[in-house]
Amino acid sequence: MQALLILASLLATPAPTTAPAPRIPERPLMMKGEIARLDPYGGWRDDSRQDPALLALLGEQNRWTEQQLASQAPLAQALQAEWQTRPRGEPMPQEWLSEADSQWRMSADGSLWQRSDEQAEPRQRLAPRQPAEGYYELAAWALHPDGHLVALAEDRRGDRDYRITLLDLASGETVATLEHRAADLLWSRDGKTLYTIANEPRTLRPRQLRAWQSGRETRVHEEADPAWLLSLYRTTDRRHLILQSNNHDSAEQYLLEDGKASLVKGRQRGLEYYLDTQGERVLLKSNRDGAMGLYQAASLGEVASGPWRPLWSGEGKDLEKWRLFVDYTVLQYRHNGDDWLDVLDGAGQLTYRLPLTEGAGTAWILGSQDPAGARVLIRRQGMAEAPHQRWLDLASGQWQADDRPAEESPYQSERRWVTGKDGVKVPVSLVWRKEIHAPRALLLYGYGAYGTPMRPYYQPQVLSLLDRGFVYAIAHVRGGGLLGDEWYRAGRGRHKQQSVDDFLAVADALARDPAIDLARLFAMGGSAGGLLVAAALNQAPTRFAGAVVQVPFVDLLGTMSDPELPLTRQEYAEWGNPAVAADYQAMRRLSPYDNLHAAPYPPVLVTAGLHDSQVPYWEPLKWVARLRERSTAAGPYLLRTELDGGHLATPRTAQQRAAQEYAFLLTLAGVDH
Repeated sequence: MQALLILASLLATPAPTTAPAPRIPERPLMMKGEIARLDPYGGWRDDSRQDPALLALLGEQNRWTEQQLASQAPLAQALQAEWQTRPRGEPMPQEWLSEADSQWRMSADGSLWQRSDEQAEPRQRLAPRQPAEGYYELAAWALHPDGHLVALAEDRRGDRDYRITLLDLASGETVATLEHRAADLLWSRDGKTLYTIANEPRTLRPRQLRAWQSGRETRVHEEADPAWLLSLYRTTDRRHLILQSNNHDSAEQYLLEDGKASLVKGRQRGLEYYLDTQGERVLLKSNRDGAMGLYQAASLGEVASGPWRPLWSGEGKDLEKWRLFVDYTVLQYRHNGDDWLDVLDGAGQLTYRLPLTEGAGTAWILGSQDPAGARVLIRRQGMAEAPHQRWLDLASGQWQADDRPAEESPYQSERRWVTGKDGVKVPVSLVWRKEIHAPRALLLYGYGAYGTPMRPYYQPQVLSLLDRGFVYAIAHVRGGGLLGDEWYRAGRGRHKQQSVDDFLAVADALARDPAIDLARLFAMGGSAGGLLVAAALNQAPTRFAGAVVQVPFVDLLGTMSDPELPLTRQEYAEWGNPAVAADYQAMRRLSPYDNLHAAPYPPVLVTAGLHDSQVPYWEPLKWVARLRERSTAAGPYLLRTELDGGHLATPRTAQQRAAQEYAFLLTLAGVDH
């Protein structure tokens, strides 16, 4: 019966769109750069985000989008109701910080809890700080060593320009407020100093280390190179505070002591190194010999000049995480797209190697670990496998017994390899419901940037698509990181077109599968993945029946020509520098906004965030305006801008917006319930 209902829903026809889209008037602006050009919609940029005409325009676009999607509201509501009942697997274990003879836990809403030990009942020390309305993100927190102060990195706009609030837990009073910061926070071991990193105005580049002591703040260090960023972390044994400066392929580190930064090893182009210590062991993750490997130095003082003893070679592997224990070193890495674990003894010798996944699954070291212990927690999941975690005994290499009942999943997942345009094999992860045999619709997701591996996660929301006759697939294109650093480099900068080639090759290959309905292929991507999908639509406008692009980076030339925008100067290696002729030509051929042309583009739902500092709202706005102008098809081309959010949807609206996006795609596919 369920299969018949699904088949009937697939044959339904979406209601036509009749009301015309409200016009986005031209606001011509001469764009500066190495090559000046007139942008007909460039004048809609407003860095203050307060222009009444702009806010009225965005509000009008939002209202029209809601009107166009109104008929899909029952389906969106049904999806949300389903998602509440979906199994989510084993919950993530709560992490407690041991400090000041107590255990502490911070919730996402800003509430702080304290308990004396694992058996004690927690008590609330700080009430939730999340407001009833509007955006809120608690990005980080740092507890004073004696437990009487807590520092919070909070964002109430969505632009990731954080406010650091220092609170007295006894009185609840605000001790200090530090504006325009990165999220990094560290207390010195003696508790006298709180270290934060100040953002550069306009670009929000984390550039200046500051030390707060008893109401006074001083500058400790400043990164002068506009392509480099500062960050902070504490070593595993908690003995050392590390200030790190890095760009896209190089790193430099400093030890923080007594309010001063002491250089560990000077920067060298192309050399990355990341320091950690456990007792007398000084280990470094570094690409000194090419691939990212693991090394040991004799002491902190000899990192710069002394020899590094190789412990583990990353050749053919992509090292993701490593954990130091008193008697072990644990390394988690990817090889041919699968996750593996290597365990070294205290002397750095490999004791055993374990596969963690095979095919369309993923696994990783979970959270912080007790360095004095002898076990590590691994969390695993797959596209058809709900999340769960198990402890691995490091001495024996044996897993904790898995007492979960074995249940047969109604879903099937696998990894395939597709031959790309230039003969390269491109991995793609797929999942579908087993008993649905009618030709299935396909949603193809892609990202393909920054070396980020789009892992085949378990997504309860996707199951609602599968139950309605969809296949969900992730194209692991070049530019992403599933197959390591070479795979990443083959899809960035002047080679970015290869990401798009891979995405379209995967779409073509899956469309030839007799189980897939060629007329119902859909695409989805966000941020850099929005560029991927938008470029694919330019190059193959009739390939897809519809698309959702979330906060899409679509004005490649305009953004990368403006060094005053956040991230531009740090990302020339990722996207190209328009001042370099060869880079400019490659970017001009790819840029989604600049390559929209007369063609029958499919319906598209586009999202944006007014306070987004990563992809400013005017990029999606301009792209939709030109898409409507150039397309020879009817659309619709919908724009929805979060007026109180940024790059990510607010937690309270995220599920509602996702349901709206899925309902949009399902309706285009002929599914109305």
